[in-house]
Amino acid sequence: MSLSKPSNCAVQLIPESEVNQNNKSIYCDYNEAFIGYDEIRQPHGLQCILNIFQQSEVPLEKQIVLEGGFGTGAYLDKIRHHVKKIYGVEGSDEGYQQTKKKVNNAANVNLRIGNILGLPFPGKLFHSYLVNQVLHHLDHSNHFQQLDVFLAESIRVLKPGGNLVINTCSQDQLDPETGSYWHYKYFPAAAEAIRKRYLPIKELEARLASLGFTEIKRTIPTKKIFRKDYYKDPYIALQPEFRLGDSAYSFLSAAELDVSNKGLMEAIDDGSVRREMHLFAERAGQIGETVIISAHRMS
Repeated sequence: MSLSKPSNCAVQLIPESEVNQNNKSIYCDYNEAFIGYDEIRQPHGLQCILNIFQQSEVPLEKQIVLEGGFGTGAYLDKIRHHVKKIYGVEGSDEGYQQTKKKVNNAANVNLRIGNILGLPFPGKLFHSYLVNQVLHHLDHSNHFQQLDVFLAESIRVLKPGGNLVINTCSQDQLDPETGSYWHYKYFPAAAEAIRKRYLPIKELEARLASLGFTEIKRTIPTKKIFRKDYYKDPYIALQPEFRLGDSAYSFLSAAELDVSNKGLMEAIDDGSVRREMHLFAERAGQIGETVIISAHRMS
């Protein structure tokens, strides 16, 4: 697959040395991507995640939790109020700084710049380990080899009986013609490019099982991943701030983005975009916008 130079992007985990040098990834400049991120997205599936944590034999208020790739801290800042202690690892200095402001020196929060492929923690430390919309930023070559590295690290740092929680998307949800996101219809090639970076859910579950994880479950959150304007106002997809919050736009060149915007404007003018938004919303109501995979590390 030949990719154009990214013009818009979202977070990818990268080695600490690269963050310290220039705070960039193969996708984008994190300082730019995270400026308005919280204005576009919300902590989708948060209550589902807390419910999964509560299924542990250890009470939630006594748990030590890790979030890998915590971004701007939208989830971490909420979860910290429910657990004994939460650690976070993030590859972006901008995300790290925004999260520091959110948590405001909370005593039970420990934040670090790092990489989920080599976690800076001893083994068997955490009762729960969470990643939210992160795994598609790993290198997907060699049959998703980096995903296997992530899973091995997950087993290493989880306590026996601990839970791994992965917030991701299914292939159906990402389909630019019949999926959950109406704006993907206006740049289908780029949408397919990002879709290829997601391991199919059944295969993810199979890899978890092969490593010895048990009680592998799917949870489909019913709430929305984007702020409400996305579902009402088609002009939102023309806004640079919105594009920064969706890494699918990373696969569009400036010329390709112009074509996409032109097609969307034509659909706005003739009213067809409203029909598309309605159809995609119906589909999202059936299949959800994300899927949460949870798995239990055997004792």
